Amino acid sequence: MLGSNLLSAAITRLKEKPLPASSGCSGLDASVLDKGFRYGEITSIAGASGTGKSLVSLNNSLLENSLMTIDQVALNAIASHLLNQENDDVAFIDTTGSFSPLHLREVVTYRLLNPSKHVKYRQSGYVYAKVQLKVETETEDAIQDKAAGMLDRVKIMRVFDFAGVVEAVGEIGEVWDTYQRNLGPLNELLPRRSFEEYAEIVDSQDDGDEEVNDNEQGAGERSTLAVIATDECQALRPARVGMIVIDNISNIVGSTMSRSQAQGHALLTTLMRSLRHLTSNHYICTLLINAVVGANASKNLNYARHHEDQASIFSSTPGKPALGKTYSYLIDTSMLLSTVPKTKDDAEIQFGGAEKDPSYWESIRIMEVLEDKKGTREGRWAAFEIVNDVELRLWK
Repeated sequence: MLGSNLLSAAITRLKEKPLPASSGCSGLDASVLDKGFRYGEITSIAGASGTGKSLVSLNNSLLENSLMTIDQVALNAIASHLLNQENDDVAFIDTTGSFSPLHLREVVTYRLLNPSKHVKYRQSGYVYAKVQLKVETETEDAIQDKAAGMLDRVKIMRVFDFAGVVEAVGEIGEVWDTYQRNLGPLNELLPRRSFEEYAEIVDSQDDGDEEVNDNEQGAGERSTLAVIATDECQALRPARVGMIVIDNISNIVGSTMSRSQAQGHALLTTLMRSLRHLTSNHYICTLLINAVVGANASKNLNYARHHEDQASIFSSTPGKPALGKTYSYLIDTSMLLSTVPKTKDDAEIQFGGAEKDPSYWESIRIMEVLEDKKGTREGRWAAFEIVNDVELRLWK
């Protein structure tokens, strides 16, 4: 094959790649994310989790704030995808049961009510230029209804173990494969079907395949396509999944590793290979929510905290992303979200240096890029705050 042919194919494929999904905060996009979360890459967002632990100390309160911060960042990324990628759906694989459709609707509604927050980027050479979108003036009730309608494009897949996650990822892959194999040429001629409805069709086809032989199966596929092409067809165009969010990957992988490290790492590698195939081949923005280990000091000297256990550049932020080095080799970008005292007085209260009521102190959120294999974002960080539980605002 000639090099010019390869170049032409590469340029064509590059044009198909969606522009980054904004975090909803132009300051974070510019200073940390280089315009947003990239499609075609796997991004891990780690933060300390207080799940299952009583909030008996200020340190655990910080952990709870960090967990809330991860939710806010993920929901704003989903909102950006829904607003800018009208033909692609979101697959949210929920392993903790913490997904809140009400909260997502509030975030989308806020973004619609504030046109300055509803932006996207266009590629200009090797950089991205911000494009301010024109948003039509609508009543608040109409915008809320529009935001609620967008949630139809979010597929919630609740799983409880590692096998459930593997099955969910496989289901997304089957929908994509069937979409490209059978319905690609007819895609634009048909109205749109949600991911959930189309996944049910794929499942029903799989069940029916067990009852027919290969010849009958081939005839059935051809007849299905023929029916779709008719004007009386009630079938709808299948949705494409453009964003995958797994919350929380350490919740289901960690339990497997606790029983057997070797088996856990082997299963994790297999899962990540499947995710890598989906993400790179179909330009999907994949976000993996991860936990942090080593955040609490141990009294056992054998498990004392060492310098290599700290990933953050801030000495007051202990710990590192969970799942070990194997996991870090399988992702493209590793990010850490944490909280630190907002002012000097807050730091004195937090760390016991001031004789003040420990219940009255403020913190600020920190976003750091620990590793970026396909870009130059490594080492970047910024402080931000969450306003009214929906807006991410750069702190200056």
